[in-house]
Amino acid sequence: MAKEIIVCGATIKVQNSVSIYNQITSLNLNQSLSSLIDYLDEDLLQIEFSNGNIVDIGWYPSFDDQGQFVIYAISDNNWDAPCAKFTTRDGSELIALLKQSIAIASK
Repeated sequence: MAKEIIVCGATIKVQNSVSIYNQITSLNLNQSLSSLIDYLDEDLLQIEFSNGNIVDIGWYPSFDDQGQFVIYAISDNNWDAPCAKFTTRDGSELIALLKQSIAIASK
C-alpha cells in the first residue's frame, strides 16, 4: 500500500515503506536557505522499505549556510557504499532526486 508524504510542500507517494521519519515536511524552500539554517541538520528524512533498503536525506554540514542536501539510497545497510548519492541546494531538484532515490531503493 502506498503512503503519501509531504516534502517541502510536494506530495510524494511511497510504496512498500515500513517506517518514515520526516522532519523535512515543514520546510519552505521558497525561503532563503539562510533563514532555514536552524532547521537544517543531518536528520531530515529517512524512509525504510520492506526490502530493507533506506532513503535518507540530511543537510551537511549541519546548520551551515555553505552546506547542501545529501540524499542517499542504501542497500544491505551498507552506508559506506550507497546505491546512489545525490547532492543539491535547490528545492525542486531535491524533490526530483528524492523521487529518483525512492525508485532505486523500493525495487
